Formats: sequence, structure tokens, C-alpha cells
Amino acid sequence: MRVNPTNSSPIQSADTQSAKKTEKLKSNAYENRTERAEVSTKTDSVNAEISTKAKDMAKAKQVASESSDVREAKIAELREKIQNKKYNVGADAIADRLVDDHMGLAGA
Repeated sequence: MRVNPTNSSPIQSADTQSAKKTEKLKSNAYENRTERAEVSTKTDSVNAEISTKAKDMAKAKQVASESSDVREAKIAELREKIQNKKYNVGADAIADRLVDDHMGLAGA
């Protein structure tokens, strides 16, 4: 004769059976949601519109990238003034600029 231990009885309590059913339902619900999400991802399409502000920004970027970083005319004018000794900057203007730059860096 064979004796079954008390904790492994073939007849389970109602609580144990209920817990197993709940686990199974939760598992099935999760699988169903996952399957629905996969289906909806495959069938849904995404429409996107670019705003006019974004289009304006793209145009501004294009114009800026096409323009020269160096202002050749301004450089030529300054070069000519320096060579002809007509380029003169006063000490007051230099001092004002130094103070302004310092104040800007200090955050004032």
C-alpha cells in the first residue's frame, strides 16, 4: 500500500484551486493584451505633419549654412584702413568694450 504525504494530497483545497485559476486568468489576459498590441502595431499607421514653424526653421538653417562665415567685404575694408593708417580706435572705446565684456561674463 502506498501512502501519500499530507501536503501533496490529490484533492486540493478550494483556496488553492481558486488561486491557480486566478493565476491562469491573469496569464491569459496578459497574453491577449500582448497579442492585441502586436496586431494594432502592425495595422495602425502614423501620420505626421511638419509645422510651419519647423519648416521656417529648416529654411533658416539652410540659408545660414549656405552663407559664408567670413564677411569678405568687411575684412577687405578693415585691411585697407589699417594699411593706409586710417584705422583708429580710441582708448575709451577699448576700455568700454573691456568693461562690457567683463560684466557680461560675470553675469551682471
